[in-house]
Amino acid sequence: MKKSLLALAVLGAFAGAAVAQSSVTIYGKLDMGLVKANDGNSILTGGPSNDELQLAQQAGSRLGFRGTEDLGGGLRANFAIEHRFTPDNGAADSTFWQGFSWVGVSGGFGEVRLGRDYSPYFWTNIAADPWGYDTVGQIGMLHTASAVAVVSRYGNLISYRTPNMGGLTAQVAVGLAEQTNDTKDNIGFNIEYRGGPIYVGFGYHQGDSAAGITALATGLGQTPTTLGVVAGDKGTSMGITASYNFGVARLIGAYSTAKAEATLAGDDYSANNWSLAVAAPVGGGDLRAMYTRLTGKDLLDGIKNTKFGLGYHYPLSKRTKVYADVGSAKTTSLDRRTAFDFGIQHNF
Repeated sequence: MKKSLLALAVLGAFAGAAVAQSSVTIYGKLDMGLVKANDGNSILTGGPSNDELQLAQQAGSRLGFRGTEDLGGGLRANFAIEHRFTPDNGAADSTFWQGFSWVGVSGGFGEVRLGRDYSPYFWTNIAADPWGYDTVGQIGMLHTASAVAVVSRYGNLISYRTPNMGGLTAQVAVGLAEQTNDTKDNIGFNIEYRGGPIYVGFGYHQGDSAAGITALATGLGQTPTTLGVVAGDKGTSMGITASYNFGVARLIGAYSTAKAEATLAGDDYSANNWSLAVAAPVGGGDLRAMYTRLTGKDLLDGIKNTKFGLGYHYPLSKRTKVYADVGSAKTTSLDRRTAFDFGIQHNF
């Protein structure tokens, strides 16, 4: 009897050690809100597809799995896969693991990832947006990346991130195009510093213009081809974001510039963008406000798009919040477009 109890204790100890060395986490987000816009035709990042009252997500709903395994010697194997869907109709995104799908190894040297993941430039861009690219109030990557080189994720990615060196980190990544028609690889890097109330980040992206200018072309009612951009044309964007948390409020400023080659048009599409934003704890919730301006150059000369956003997000618990936002934008020669949303978000 004593031997049996001893054997069970030993097995239990080994099982406990195995659990401690390897773990998988299931997480997700469900977001639903009422959103309504007027019939203006200016480019409004985060706005609904038309001027009808809609029940739609205002932040990307998702189901994800991430895990890590201790390999010993300070090394860990890591993975993450994230599915995106629209909860109002239950439809899955056309790219099933739209969020990301990568596997990698980390240790004292930093971390290497292989698969589909966010671009290095994405992280310095989203740091400029108090909404994190959610709701109609957001600044949006169309602005933070200056419109003509917008890429938030790389497929076929090979990335390396340094360890944290006193608040300083750097990341470099290549997303292989894997094409034979001279389509450009996605290449990017960032350098970020986080120390106390200070954040400063610089990011760079280079890729294919046809992919990068798609969001702007759609906003203008065009396609990359009608704008004269074809596969193989190069797009680049770079920008800097800085913020300081004063305690009573966090102030954020950002500037970016971008260029997209357009072989068929015989010139480049260029733009720069600046934004100012603030986030402040008010009444137990979070008050957010921002103003951003995109200014075109070269083939976009004379085109400006300005937007302001205002919102209030109130937590009902650690995992659930309600929110209300308004966003309004004006594009040169187009009518102002304004939208509002009211919603609820649950994270698990």
